Amino acid sequence: MRRILIAATAFTALAFAPIAHATQIIAFGQTSSTNTLSATAAAGVTTITSIGTGASVLIDQLFGFVTPPAIAAVFTLSAHSIDAAVPVGPAILQHFAGSFCISAAASCTGTVDLQGTFSDAAFGLNGGTQLSVNVANPPDTLSLSSDVIPAADLVAPSSFTLSLSNLGGLTIANGTIAPFTASFSGVANATTVAAPEPASLALLGVGLLGLGFVANRRRSA
Repeated sequence: MRRILIAATAFTALAFAPIAHATQIIAFGQTSSTNTLSATAAAGVTTITSIGTGASVLIDQLFGFVTPPAIAAVFTLSAHSIDAAVPVGPAILQHFAGSFCISAAASCTGTVDLQGTFSDAAFGLNGGTQLSVNVANPPDTLSLSSDVIPAADLVAPSSFTLSLSNLGGLTIANGTIAPFTASFSGVANATTVAAPEPASLALLGVGLLGLGFVANRRRSA
């Protein structure tokens, strides 16, 4: 009988276990036709920031749903290099740490659609016009929060990709990525947790009935 109770407990836990789904929680891009991010370099450190109080963006996907018409928002970024830039074959690699915010108003004010802190590598072809920051947690560091997306739907595994384009030419100067301006677009993904579905509850009922049948047979024997 004890084994039957243990089995019933395990079956119940399995049926009610949260179901995790990887979801693209946001996709966005700048609205300006000119570069809106700026990188400066000093004392071997490159700092990348949004120009002014933030860049105007349009969100065309939010929490897994396409958003026609696109939602207007403001993107702010502040990131700095945390090691030296190194050539990797034909490419350049350098690690950055920083924060970003996508909000209704400038300087990360108003409703915050998504904000986060991160630490990971930026990678691009030497002399090329593109640079990509790809953060994947784990193993990288990424913490997300939002005023519109529940915290339970922003758990790891999660990722954030910021694609920079229209650079004048990616190079290394004095051990760090040289100054540039760039345009950008980005996406973020997280693992949403869903409640048990009706099919899972039906499976639970069938399992418990089966366990009861086994118990009755043992008592009859």
